[in-house]
Amino acid sequence: APPAAVDEPAGPQLAFAGHTLDLRALELHAHGHAYRLTVMEADLLAYLVRHAGQVVSRKAILEDVWDLHEDTDTRAIDNFIVRLRRYVERDPARPELILTVRGVGYKLQLLPVPA
Repeated sequence: APPAAVDEPAGPQLAFAGHTLDLRALELHAHGHAYRLTVMEADLLAYLVRHAGQVVSRKAILEDVWDLHEDTDTRAIDNFIVRLRRYVERDPARPELILTVRGVGYKLQLLPVPA
């Protein structure tokens, strides 16, 4: 199912793969835990969720998410991805949700939520 964007009284929330991202509170609810996110983490995760199933380039992330341009080191994105994987993946070493697309960028792959 496509990600559901729900405007809750508490603020905009995105639900994906059994997790909930609360953009106003900067909280991610995943695997029974609530994680506090930085604005940059929350913005990146929201962007991936909104483009679920699509490959997003590092350049697009820099420009569309953080309004940065070419001279920025794209390795910074990789560090954010590592942190987000710690929150949302069952096994961050073998990601199933936030996938690396070599030479291009990343893709949020929505899997059926286990019962």
